Amino acid sequence: MNIEKFLGSKTRAGILKYLLFKRQGISMRALENDLNWSFSAIKKQVDSLLEAGIIFIDKDINKWSIYLDKDISDLIRKIFLYSLEFELKKTFEKYDTVISNFFLGKVFGNKIDYDIIVIYNICEEEILQQIKKDISNIFSDFYIENIAVVFMSSEDFKKRYRLADKFVLSVITNCK
Repeated sequence: MNIEKFLGSKTRAGILKYLLFKRQGISMRALENDLNWSFSAIKKQVDSLLEAGIIFIDKDINKWSIYLDKDISDLIRKIFLYSLEFELKKTFEKYDTVISNFFLGKVFGNKIDYDIIVIYNICEEEILQQIKKDISNIFSDFYIENIAVVFMSSEDFKKRYRLADKFVLSVITNCK
């Protein structure tokens, strides 16, 4: 799912991603600096989000701080996580001969200490490096800067499963 198309604006989607995954309570000027978009473009989308009831602005004498509305932030987060998952799946489909399985972890609400676990078939190191770069770019597009990713060969995964390895069993029981 292309979240920018869904929301009808790359700027609107960027503002929401930033508020969801990076930080709230940010001013429009700080958004302008962090997102590298014009103040007028940000102001237009902030006004639209404010009118829609998705955000609210805490107005102080010195600055305005933008926050997601608490009543709908969980729903918006689910939509954005769905989009993040969709982008990951689309990327993994490009490498379907290399990636045998993957599990979504902590950032997706699953009870595991890692954000994503990738099970791969033996391949060239350059391909694995490109997959890692693609994953990093996807998370970075959602302003999620620190992610915990585990790459495990399918042979290791099967071996550890047979040995009832605590990590592998935890991944299987707690992740999608």
